[in-house]
Amino acid sequence: MKIVRALLVLALSVATQAQPVNSSFLKGEYAIPNIGVAKNLTREYCRSQLYRDEVSFVTNRAKEYLEVRLQAPVDGKPAIVFDIDETCLSNFPYMDEYDFAFQNGPWNAWIDKAIAPPLEGALDLYRYARTKSLAVIFLSGRNQMQRLQTENNLRQAGFEGWTELILKDIGSTQTAVAFKSDNRKRLAQSGYNILVNIGDQDSDLQGGYAESTFKIPNPMYWVP
Repeated sequence: MKIVRALLVLALSVATQAQPVNSSFLKGEYAIPNIGVAKNLTREYCRSQLYRDEVSFVTNRAKEYLEVRLQAPVDGKPAIVFDIDETCLSNFPYMDEYDFAFQNGPWNAWIDKAIAPPLEGALDLYRYARTKSLAVIFLSGRNQMQRLQTENNLRQAGFEGWTELILKDIGSTQTAVAFKSDNRKRLAQSGYNILVNIGDQDSDLQGGYAESTFKIPNPMYWVP
């Protein structure tokens, strides 16, 4: 009997000291966003006027930079470099359908359709750069097999008259930073002065060979 009483006392003591499941000890539960909630928030944001306004905010800053910069002499051939995906063209319809998963087959099929809509802020900046006679260069991680589809999509979205479209070689293992900075270096060595480099990833912008960089918001994926 004494043993039973002792066990009951111990059980009651433990129960009174027990912490709820949302104790601050459980760091991961609250430090890491729930992925289902995060996906739904991303969908809401990418469908919203706020997203379009924030893209335009960045592209307008780039335009303002050019307006001031072009009042001074420019050594070499003035140029602007654009990334394509989530900078000029939106792949949100694909991301929404495939729940933000990258799958080679469906992704390539989406590229083949050449129906990604433009991001209007980037299109406005592109057209402004053309009126100022800048060389307009696309620098994208898409591969050479997707050149025709990419050209068709850009034209259908309103991007006309670019100077160069640079894509990755098939089978290339270069990181985004290495590929893009190497090509900006090549452009600089060939006489271009890249006044603006604009993209949606830090890896679009790192590595130098541009006077200024501008990053468009992209909550859908990250390219190291």
